[in-house]
Amino acid sequence: MGMEEKSESRLAAARAAVEALPDFDIFGRVAGVRGLLIEIAGPVSAMHVGGRLEIETGRGAAVACEVIGFSGEHALGMPFGTLEGVRRGCPAHVREEDAGVRPSEGWLGRVVDALGRPIDGKGPLPLGPALRPFRSDPPPAHARRRVGEPLDLGVRAINTFLTICAGQRMGIFSGSGVGKSVLLSMLARYTAADVAVIGLVGERGREVQEFLQDDLGAEGLARSIVVVATSDEPALMRRNAAYLTLTLSEHFRDQGAAVLCLIDSITRFAMAQRDIGLAGG
Repeated sequence: MGMEEKSESRLAAARAAVEALPDFDIFGRVAGVRGLLIEIAGPVSAMHVGGRLEIETGRGAAVACEVIGFSGEHALGMPFGTLEGVRRGCPAHVREEDAGVRPSEGWLGRVVDALGRPIDGKGPLPLGPALRPFRSDPPPAHARRRVGEPLDLGVRAINTFLTICAGQRMGIFSGSGVGKSVLLSMLARYTAADVAVIGLVGERGREVQEFLQDDLGAEGLARSIVVVATSDEPALMRRNAAYLTLTLSEHFRDQGAAVLCLIDSITRFAMAQRDIGLAGG
């Protein structure tokens, strides 16, 4: 490629980037903070439940939020991170782009947070061509496939006494310390599936490395994607970790792979939903 062709290519990329910019920057301002709830005044009609906001803190950083409701003339937002630096009058920019991720096969063997950002220190994630939203509509009842053939989970006791079929759901219930995480790691390593997507929702921080290194191991991680939101993270992150786990599972399913989806635990996902509901009144 000659110098002129390179210049034209760069110019075309710059032109496409400029054309993708929104015509207007719509923003409100922080009117108040109540616990984990942020009240936003301004063009409330441009905001919607589930929409994203970015609050400028004046310290060169931005706090990402999600609109969870409205009260009078104010929108109510919850943050995906800490509220450090947020004060009254901070601009809250409305982000119109769809919230989601661009997964690819290069995500296998990686550990990501609830927003699909790598947290394993192995560098950036290769992005796929298609954007997958965090939340998709469930398929209609008449379009759902029936449960398939028996699935080898690699655990003889379950295969014998609690046979699971492809497409089936299973709940694992027990008290603390009985071995749920160990059983999940066995399923992730030995189940006859192409990909395992594991969501760790509300786990203690120290337990994540124990699960990755001792339970799952290098062999299990090689064909897995692990989504992590620890117990000290905001409720939105814990909730979104479960959504992202399902999003990644649906992506690889659509690629024709046999996918094993594991979430530990649905209870802590429900608790995050409860925290969000209580904060919004």
